Amino acid sequence: MRASRYTDSKHKRKNMKMDKTNILADMLDSIREKLGLSTIAEAKRYFKIELHEHSCDFSISFALRESKRTGTPIDQMAGDIKQKLSSLPFLAKAEVVNGYVNCSYNYSYVVDRLCNAATDVYGRGEETNERIMIEHTSVNPNKALHLGHIRNSVIGDSLSKLLKFSGKNVTVTNYIDDTGAQVADNVVGVKFLGMPYGKDGVRIDKYLGDEVYVKVNSMYEKDPSLLEKRAEVLKAIEKGNNEIADFTQEMVNRVLESQLKTLGRFGIFYNLINYESHILTYKFWETAFNQMKSINAIKLETEGKKKGCWVFPINGQNPEEDKIIVRSDGTVVYAGKDIAYAMWKHGLLDSDFRYVKLYEQKNGEVLWATTLDERADTSHPKFNAVDTSINIVDVRQTYEQEVVKAAVEKLGKSKDIKYIHYDYEVVALSPNTAKKLGLEVKEDKEMFQMSGRKGVYINAEDFLNSLKDKIYEETKSREAITSEEEQKKVAEALAISTLRYELIKTDPRKMLVFDVDEALKLEGKNAIYINYTYARLINILRKAGENKILKPNTDNLNLNGYEQDLVGKLLMFPDAIETASASLDLSYLANYLSSTAISINSFYNSVNVLNAEGEMFQFRLWLLDSVGKIIRSSMSILGIIPIEKM
Repeated sequence: MRASRYTDSKHKRKNMKMDKTNILADMLDSIREKLGLSTIAEAKRYFKIELHEHSCDFSISFALRESKRTGTPIDQMAGDIKQKLSSLPFLAKAEVVNGYVNCSYNYSYVVDRLCNAATDVYGRGEETNERIMIEHTSVNPNKALHLGHIRNSVIGDSLSKLLKFSGKNVTVTNYIDDTGAQVADNVVGVKFLGMPYGKDGVRIDKYLGDEVYVKVNSMYEKDPSLLEKRAEVLKAIEKGNNEIADFTQEMVNRVLESQLKTLGRFGIFYNLINYESHILTYKFWETAFNQMKSINAIKLETEGKKKGCWVFPINGQNPEEDKIIVRSDGTVVYAGKDIAYAMWKHGLLDSDFRYVKLYEQKNGEVLWATTLDERADTSHPKFNAVDTSINIVDVRQTYEQEVVKAAVEKLGKSKDIKYIHYDYEVVALSPNTAKKLGLEVKEDKEMFQMSGRKGVYINAEDFLNSLKDKIYEETKSREAITSEEEQKKVAEALAISTLRYELIKTDPRKMLVFDVDEALKLEGKNAIYINYTYARLINILRKAGENKILKPNTDNLNLNGYEQDLVGKLLMFPDAIETASASLDLSYLANYLSSTAISINSFYNSVNVLNAEGEMFQFRLWLLDSVGKIIRSSMSILGIIPIEKM
């Protein structure tokens, strides 16, 4: 597992135990005590879950380290450890093999504990007072969303659901850069170059991004003097209270409305919309600027190519690396406004925005937005002054994020500022996909970078519609889904689930090379496979009919390997949630879910549930029902919409 983003900050956790239902953590705590270790996290270094690969449930490698440290023969040290563990009630046996202590569960004990724990809230963390703000999406409001944007959004959305499930108090924001160059480009096209403000039959976000924005940037290359118009627009936007600023805001809101419709279709919602222009209007930037000057965090360059600019010395040794915060013409770069925004997040400003309710979203939560209206709604919840801010921003902005983090930590002085840049790699196109889009691809290239400026990208909704159409054709042949309306509903859910899972199942620090043909395949270990597994599980429980799921008799349980495997997966769920949450690693939970789905299908293919009798029938019903709960919880966090008939 990759290094933690969350616990590598100043917020180090000493103990991995998260709640009373984490039975695995209780077991590790008992092992920790027997081995004389200080924390569960330390015990985990020597604890490997084998899942029957070596005819045991887990192995302990602690003897290997202690043998080197003390000079005691490995097998003797392992034998001593085995003896120390012999009294633990959750162990049926322990054996020494090549210096390892291989342990097997006492399944009667483990299942009895699980019977009392595996409810609908199984794996949830206890609520804490820690307040976390997650900022994600934050797409320039000048274009439609493409696959790269959606990767950001699904990471942020699933991360917020994971942390909420873990007991954290999470606020989700979407930062709208309504004062940036990309918005200004569209204003230049419509106001100065005579391009139409809209096109019949085409959504405003798609039209402005695909046609106006691309054409304006092409014209800049041919006639660089047009960039003066962009600078003129940027100044007018920052000044506010003029025709250009008013038109820009109206255009931004139209594009944002379309973007939010796309995101809502993906099941992605927010608590708050923040407008960048309001940071200027409320003079948050002015306050941040003065504070930075007062502590000499920034300096005014009086010579050289940065003459007249205010810069932030990020290195201190190499002036070439100093980040320009305010340009010589007085305009603020986006990193400067981000510093002010981060100060607001962490309560480092003496003032707050005013807020207005926009509407109730499909998830039942109210979407709020910052406003300049004096008649704002005062019933809003507390948004800022959070303990931790997590900012989902792609890896290309790492330097700017380092500047923001360094500046906020200086301004925070004695406060424990936890400002986390959750970096992720961009989405590229495979050569196959690029060729299908009519792009020229060199033979030695393994990927093709998307570019909104050049109009080279896959529109998120267009691709989702293509995926939905393909799945719909497949579901029409399924006997379990009879009506056309239900077929289309299932196709929509599976298309959303498939795309979300594909964008989240790999380590976000690895570039995702997107291939249309691979993503449109309906077989393999993907969201459709997981949903098919879940539907089979529900079908078995449905066929069981009137048989009430009761606590099984756990005396002298004699389980086969498939049953033991599922009990092990059930036992691991709270720890999977805890590990993914502590490290902010969604791929860890995605891999756990995929592995559990494989185990369930192996169980289906080898174990008969409905024809079992007596106590074994009750046990298998309980087992499937309990595993179904953790599958559904995992699917909900990862944005996979559960389908009960496929």
